[in-house]
Amino acid sequence: MSKYANVISDIEGQFGTSGWTNTNISAFPSNFRVPANLSEFVKIEVLPLSSNSDYGRFGVEGIVYIQTYVQANQGVKRLMEIADLLDNILQNKTFTNGTQTRESSLNVLGLDRDNPELFRGDFAVDFINYN
Repeated sequence: MSKYANVISDIEGQFGTSGWTNTNISAFPSNFRVPANLSEFVKIEVLPLSSNSDYGRFGVEGIVYIQTYVQANQGVKRLMEIADLLDNILQNKTFTNGTQTRESSLNVLGLDRDNPELFRGDFAVDFINYN
């Protein structure tokens, strides 16, 4: 597998583990259509931003954004609870194909423009993978 495919396999694979599936929060790749009846879900977006070489190794660096959607008019607590769950599976980890993640952050964005019944925040974590 290539470095890009390794990264996506490592990141998306975490949403198939019991650490995530036990939360009962649906997860979708960023380009999937989400069923209209869901009021809580995440969308996974992996953005490779630059190539990297270090001590004879070649790799890729980037950011993982987890677009987090919760029911609107409930405050930000649930958004932050989900960010804590995401920390448990994504922050400061090394995965099977060598993808390493760093510290995370949460950006609270507010009401979703497409659906004002949803409130959105973006969880972000940097990654690097050397092949």
